[in-house]
Amino acid sequence: MRKKLREYRHAVWDWNGTLLDDTWLCCASLNRLLAEDGHPSVDPVRYREIFQFPVIKVYQAIGFTPDEASFRAMSVRFMAAYEARKTECRLHDHAETLLAGLSAAGLTHSVLSAYERTLLADTLAHYGLDGRFRKACGGDDIHAGSKEDRARRHLADLGVSPEDVIYFGDTAHDAEAAAAMGVDCVLTAHGHQHRARLEGLGPRIVDGFAELLTEL
Repeated sequence: MRKKLREYRHAVWDWNGTLLDDTWLCCASLNRLLAEDGHPSVDPVRYREIFQFPVIKVYQAIGFTPDEASFRAMSVRFMAAYEARKTECRLHDHAETLLAGLSAAGLTHSVLSAYERTLLADTLAHYGLDGRFRKACGGDDIHAGSKEDRARRHLADLGVSPEDVIYFGDTAHDAEAAAAMGVDCVLTAHGHQHRARLEGLGPRIVDGFAELLTEL
């Protein structure tokens, strides 16, 4: 039987797409890069169909064949476009209510993100959430690689038993990171991948955080 959320002791959160509603901005930033290079744009539906980790595969899905050097150059341009507008993003509906409710139930929180660690820390502070999390683990660079190895270290650093942890994400890679940690996972379909891409992966899937509030 599935545990109720309040029965866990700790929640690990993905940031981009899960707590932060930034899918629209990632699509817009990608389209800016495509326009600069003379390529057709992708609409938000197509973006959510092709988004995946490692992010180099997104460029491959739209016809680029970047080597490591050109991919890194694309990442720099993408991040410049993203960072210029990121404060226009808002948290997903009910995100703060869910965080507060879980805290009231006794859970602590942390973030495990592919977002570069300094940018992650700055962004959490901007949204007034930096004091909410015991640990915020961002990536070593801006290139959004795998989180699986960091997920294992993250759990070890927290010192919490896997059976006491619930992981919240919005992509298939979050399911992989949760599996690497050996923890339960909830995937929300309001982020970077459509529900159809999350079905069959194993974790519970919800359309948004409102579905989870009834369990508090």
